[in-house]
Amino acid sequence: MRWCLAVLVAGCSADLGPSAAWIDATARAGAFTPELAAAPSMLASARQVRIVTFNVNKGQDVAGLARAITTTPSLAAADILLVQELEAHPGEGPSRARRLADALGMGYVYAPERIEGDGTHGPAIFSRWELEHAEVMELPFADLAFSSAPRIALAANIRIGAHVLRVVDLHLDTRLNVGERILQMRPAVLDEPWPTIVGGDLNTNPYAWVGDSVPQVPAGAIVETDQAPAIDDYMRHIDYATPTAELGPTLSFEGLVDSRLDAIYTRGVLAVPGGVERDVEVSDHWPVFIDAVLPP
Repeated sequence: MRWCLAVLVAGCSADLGPSAAWIDATARAGAFTPELAAAPSMLASARQVRIVTFNVNKGQDVAGLARAITTTPSLAAADILLVQELEAHPGEGPSRARRLADALGMGYVYAPERIEGDGTHGPAIFSRWELEHAEVMELPFADLAFSSAPRIALAANIRIGAHVLRVVDLHLDTRLNVGERILQMRPAVLDEPWPTIVGGDLNTNPYAWVGDSVPQVPAGAIVETDQAPAIDDYMRHIDYATPTAELGPTLSFEGLVDSRLDAIYTRGVLAVPGGVERDVEVSDHWPVFIDAVLPP
């Protein structure tokens, strides 16, 4: 299997700390207290659900971000939106998550991951259905030169009629080789129930990192170990479908290197591949979407 080969050849870039357990998001206090709000008008039920993942690169222009989503038909149809790299700053009034949720008519949970200036930075989940039991997991800490706090995974149960859909939002460290990347995400995905959706910015770049700072030439030029397909193989190994595996790049670095950093995985639902909206230019990432068909 490709992911096994990748673990052997990619080398080591960082030491990872221990795993942690899921905790109730509301147990986090102080600057890390989550924000939660229900949708103004929640949907009752559905068989097919549109899932979008989008790294919004801080989301500073909330109005522009909301406009990009609501004027792009595939994104305007989103029922669940997984967001990474959102921020909240007290001088702005209502948080960016709150303003985006209001603009989209969705409920949300925002979980601060780290302090950023006078505010916070972290992931968020937006939903047209009821969000229940929001949880946070501190992922194994990557001891990188620029890291000061562990990454977190954010999860919630979304009640869709008689179904409860588990949703996990991830944003992994950048300068990890594929072995460490699997170890960092594994605690948040391995034991999740059926049905579950996992999505986010996995930072599956095509480099091999030396000492967490020096990127070597794209791994595919040496051996078939590009991180994205290796992670896809790992997720299939633990019973997830990979509907975004063939959708192509989700980021273009200065037009020179196209990379598939973002992905969505499904367990226990029929996944219908969607697309990547490369005309949306409000972030350095492009949003990715799929449809998930719930069992009867």
